[in-house]
Amino acid sequence: MPLLHRKVFVRQEPPVDLRPDEEVFLCRITNEIFRSYDEFFERTILCNSLVWSCSLTGRAGLTYLEAVESERRAKQSLRSFPSALVRPLLHLAALGLRGRLSELCEDIYAFAKERFFPGETVDVSGRNGARHTCEILQVHSPHSSTNGAPASNGQKSANSNIIVISDSDDDEAAAAFRSPGRKRKKPLSPSAFKYEVRIMTEEHSEPFVVRANQISRRKNVMSRERLKLLLKQHCEPADGIIRLKASSVVKYRLAEQNFSHFFPDEPPQFPCSVKLEGRSSPMQASLWLLKAAAAEENLKLLQQKEEMMAKARLKRDKEEAQGGRGKVKEDQRQRFEEEKQKRREEKERRKQEKELEREKLKEEKKKYAERLKLWNKPREDMECEDLKDLPAPTPVRTRLPAELFGEAMMVLEFLRAFGEDFGLKDEFPEGVSLEVLEEALALDEEREEVAKDAHEDPSEAQDDDCERADSAADAALTSAAAWSQLHLGCSLQEVDLDSCTLSEILRLHILASGADCHQGNPKFRHQRQGGFTATDDPCVELCSARPALMRKLACTAVYDLTPAEKLSILQALTGKLLTLASSRDLIEDCVEEQRAARQELRELRAEQHRREREEAAHRVRLRKEERLREQEQRLKLKERQFKDHETNPSLPSKTTKAEAKDSPATGDPKAPAGAPTALTAEELEGEQEKVRELLERIQKAAACTSLHPLGRDRLYRRYWLLPSAAALFVEEDGFGLTEDMLRPRPRACQADEADDDRHVRGEPAEGSAGSSPAPLHRRGPPVDRPNQWFFYSSVEELDQLMEALNPRGYRESGLKEALLQDRERLLEALRACRRSKYTGTDDPESSRSVPKCAAAAETLMEGRLRDLLLDIEDRIHQGTLGTLKAMDRHEWRAALEAGRYWLLSPEGSQATGPDSARLKAGDGRGDGLSASKTLAVRGLAQALGHVERGIERRFLKAPLGGDECKKEQKSKKGKKKDEDQASDDGSDGSRAVKSVLERWRESLLSSSSLSQVFVHLAILDRSVLWSRSVLNARCRVCRRKGDADNMLLCDACDRGHHTHCLRPRLKGVPEGQWFCPDCRPKKRSGRLPSRRRSSLREDKDEEEEEEAEDGSQDEEESAEDEPAEVVGR
Repeated sequence: MPLLHRKVFVRQEPPVDLRPDEEVFLCRITNEIFRSYDEFFERTILCNSLVWSCSLTGRAGLTYLEAVESERRAKQSLRSFPSALVRPLLHLAALGLRGRLSELCEDIYAFAKERFFPGETVDVSGRNGARHTCEILQVHSPHSSTNGAPASNGQKSANSNIIVISDSDDDEAAAAFRSPGRKRKKPLSPSAFKYEVRIMTEEHSEPFVVRANQISRRKNVMSRERLKLLLKQHCEPADGIIRLKASSVVKYRLAEQNFSHFFPDEPPQFPCSVKLEGRSSPMQASLWLLKAAAAEENLKLLQQKEEMMAKARLKRDKEEAQGGRGKVKEDQRQRFEEEKQKRREEKERRKQEKELEREKLKEEKKKYAERLKLWNKPREDMECEDLKDLPAPTPVRTRLPAELFGEAMMVLEFLRAFGEDFGLKDEFPEGVSLEVLEEALALDEEREEVAKDAHEDPSEAQDDDCERADSAADAALTSAAAWSQLHLGCSLQEVDLDSCTLSEILRLHILASGADCHQGNPKFRHQRQGGFTATDDPCVELCSARPALMRKLACTAVYDLTPAEKLSILQALTGKLLTLASSRDLIEDCVEEQRAARQELRELRAEQHRREREEAAHRVRLRKEERLREQEQRLKLKERQFKDHETNPSLPSKTTKAEAKDSPATGDPKAPAGAPTALTAEELEGEQEKVRELLERIQKAAACTSLHPLGRDRLYRRYWLLPSAAALFVEEDGFGLTEDMLRPRPRACQADEADDDRHVRGEPAEGSAGSSPAPLHRRGPPVDRPNQWFFYSSVEELDQLMEALNPRGYRESGLKEALLQDRERLLEALRACRRSKYTGTDDPESSRSVPKCAAAAETLMEGRLRDLLLDIEDRIHQGTLGTLKAMDRHEWRAALEAGRYWLLSPEGSQATGPDSARLKAGDGRGDGLSASKTLAVRGLAQALGHVERGIERRFLKAPLGGDECKKEQKSKKGKKKDEDQASDDGSDGSRAVKSVLERWRESLLSSSSLSQVFVHLAILDRSVLWSRSVLNARCRVCRRKGDADNMLLCDACDRGHHTHCLRPRLKGVPEGQWFCPDCRPKKRSGRLPSRRRSSLREDKDEEEEEEAEDGSQDEEESAEDEPAEVVGR
């Protein structure tokens, strides 16, 4: 029978008063009968629990069926164990002096694995390699007897196959064990013995002798496991030694035999692992153990026999004594039976009444449990009857509109997460704050009204969407990407970026975004853009969804856009940055960092839990030891009192409470062993610090991967805990909601009771809360509310919120759990919260990062552009790089300074190319561009064209000059007529031969914003050879700059010469052309001597080096002189 908790399991007997027609529960595992389902269920659970153990093998942690199966296998293994090996192995077990069964098993197995005993069936290999199944008849020792016959351990009968064990050596072996002077010999080697065997498959086979190396046992005949199982059945621990059971000694008559009966060799001397007191040797101890076991078994048999005889005599005496009182006892027995029957009936009646009361109470408990289950069942939040009012959060009031606060926080979180990798620390060492973002996005009231008046038209946007959807997207993007190279002569990355050119460069970047992600460039698309196509690009989506915004950006500075339009552009740019390979690598690194930190945190917390469990177990062990010491002291006290009472009966035998209380303290408690080592205060503090660091790492990595709300409340409002803001934000978004969804729908009490009754009877209840919210049959009007934001800024409000959240609602239960998990972060954030930051009550002077500017950005940019045009024209004129050709210089400058652009004489063609027409906004009349603004843009563009045409072609370099100027001059000489005809036709051939300068002029005249004019001005300024200017010219004679009034430039080589450095000196600047001495024409041979030519080449090389140095210095000086002005907001 299996053991339950290491104890013998006893099956429950069937009830005595069981009726044939009574319904019972049968446990098929144990074949037990139960009347109560609870008892049957408990017994089934108990049988399937891992609390059973096998009584034969000792295996624990089994179910009942597994334990029964283990016992069945063990019994089968014991039945199949060879009977010829049982006695020799038990005799070897009697010789062992081990304290552990496994050690004794190893000793016996090591000795008997290569020795074979008479009667054992083995496999014998012949000379030809054939194997036969044989039976061992005798074992021959290597020592021969006196007559030359080999010594054996027994003799065999001639008429039978039974091995007769000789008893002639009993007295000799016993004498050998008893004689202390006789030396014991060591056992011989197993290979030295020979065995007489007989083939079992042949009936009349003759015995023959084989060597030990020819014999082998079959596999698993005597393994360690089977040997250990055999010893478990016949051995038991006694006095620290594994001894044979007395019953086994008597059953196999081991005391009447010795080892020589089974094997002709000295008995083995096994090592002893325990101390034996009062015994001379292990062999004598083994013999004594055998004899003591036999004597003990005989003594038990005698005692049992005497007890049985005494019981028989006592029974006989009682029967004789009761013979005369039979009648009296019979009457008494009848009365007793009647009273007993009455009491039984009364007891049965009371039992039935109690059973009825118990059933009634059980039914009430069941109803209560059903009600409680229904009450605690999750349901739709608005269907809960015990809803509490949520604390009212504070509305967020900033300089931005309320519906744009969430988008602004998204941009702020992106800058906080990726700003360090994108190099924002150089511009914003303290990071981008909400105040800085508000200052950049917000507009003054007047400017915001103007921006709203110029808001996009939905019908126009829809028409543009259709047109864009119908066009070839890839071709359009490729054309937009190539526009900068065609019209500006350089890529968009090479254009100078400042506050004035920002709007146009931003527009061109958005239009050209996604050009490289076409199907013909798979390598770039998969390696750099993560497989995104052009249609997936956020900037392309912005152009498709907001075409009016792109038209507005073409004629308006980005500073004058509304906050919503600015945020749309920022969202597109952040989405574009997230598609880059560097951003995706950063996100993947953050995911790996978060995974590693979480794993480390789990290991640390597992170590803490393990230490706590060890400490708790140690405390329990200490309490148990303390109780045991108290019980021991009480027992000692009672024994002492009992002894005192025996010596002096007059003393009271009761123990006073004070003595019983003080007695445990008189004991000598021992120090508990195995106490867990407690951590010091420094180690605990270091562990807590490590946990905080890991949590910070997880939060920082999670901010770079994704941000999710903590949950929703009953009104579907989202709760946010943002790393960049020290508050608990509440977002109220009515998208997809109806008024019915926000209205409480509690059920009536009577309906609840009816539902509970139906549930108790097993009937379905209508409208009950199940695993999902009840569907709404009527849908009310949709919620028409703007997106609003609120916040909680104190710990008290957080506690009130958590108290008001209903744990039975679907949404609020998850929200409450998330708030409890992040409570430490919330408390830390709320303690650092500055309430006035989100209520608009901050000091305006302290919160303002840059001073407000009432004027529009276009006005400031117009004045800035006029100043730059006047400055570059003055530098060109003073440096003798060219002069205005359109009109008088003084009149031109006066008209430009006064802003009278209509006085400027227009020159050049007003026609625009196909690429410029697509990228520019046109004449600006359809996008809210005022007439004065249009006149200013066109006038300033014409003024810049006048400046460019006044520059001599030889003073232009790339991107507008150089080879382009030479091509232009050649085309003007021989093909002027053909160009005019081609330009009138607008053919592709004319566009193919246009130079960068011509495209620059067309693009300049089609400019629709001041930012576009600034871009063209930057390209022109880069193309001028300022090193050839008189202001930067270096005298060829004295190698010095300066004194521009006395500096002459050669009309042939453009090298400078001071008038006072020439020989002979010149008193003034000559009129007309002037040539230096090297370039002055000679009347003689025009060929210079070779020495003269080499000197000229050297001079030219030196001058070119000097000009290159001067050009770099001039560019650095111009870059330093030009102020980095921030225009508008």
